[in-house]
Amino acid sequence: MIGKRHFQWFLIPVAIGFTSCDPRPQDDIPPRSDIMLDRVDFVQLHAELQLLEAAYRQRMLQGGDRDASRAAHRKRILDQAGVSDSAFTATYEWWYSQPEALPELLEEVKQHLDSMERNSKWN
Repeated sequence: MIGKRHFQWFLIPVAIGFTSCDPRPQDDIPPRSDIMLDRVDFVQLHAELQLLEAAYRQRMLQGGDRDASRAAHRKRILDQAGVSDSAFTATYEWWYSQPEALPELLEEVKQHLDSMERNSKWN
């Protein structure tokens, strides 16, 4: 049987190992850009752009050139929000490089989509 003293010496390296383990080094987390959107604005815009993408994939966009139509709708959505494409893209890339935080963020996007559906005039 392990004596109490030996057991304590065993626990010290284990405790140090657990407290010093960081699942991701700080150097691996990209710095936040100055043009990034705040979380709430990003969630709302991401939800709207997800709806646009769904309409595109379901061939629901009007016009002969679906790609041009999607680009025009995306520009309108971003312009109405007062957000540049580069700011949205920088925020998108930053969040999608955060595997620990991304599931929670995507859950917020889903909740916003659900809210949009509940409050839709077609519902």
